[in-house]
Amino acid sequence: MSQRTLSAEKLQEIRELAAQWGRIVARRAFGDAGPGLDIDFSTMEQIASAATAGLTEGTLSTLLDQQAQSLPEAPACPDCQRPCPVSYEDRTLTAKGGQLPLREPICHCPDCRRDFFPPPDLLASGRTQLQPRRGRDDR
Repeated sequence: MSQRTLSAEKLQEIRELAAQWGRIVARRAFGDAGPGLDIDFSTMEQIASAATAGLTEGTLSTLLDQQAQSLPEAPACPDCQRPCPVSYEDRTLTAKGGQLPLREPICHCPDCRRDFFPPPDLLASGRTQLQPRRGRDDR
């Protein structure tokens, strides 16, 4: 079942999980004894920032890959309904917290001469579109 937003309880659960990973990052950076007195707060912030960027990249990459894997091999063109194979294009996606590489699924209809993703008939009610549907004359 698709959801637009997660409950406050679920978001708190995820935050607590990330905090546990933060403790692991701190141990990985400085060992069980922690940072010495020569380590300033700015250095600690750099470590937390790197961990945040990595967590963001890993989470978004995984979720986007899972979403792309649910596409059929040849979704129908929204205009003419011809089956069009899915190919992939590498690009950089800017998100809150940084940038991440994205292997974006793209479909091309040779009859209509248009690219599309995601196919509108595959979107569950309430799911956001990565690329808004354009009018027929917007090519």
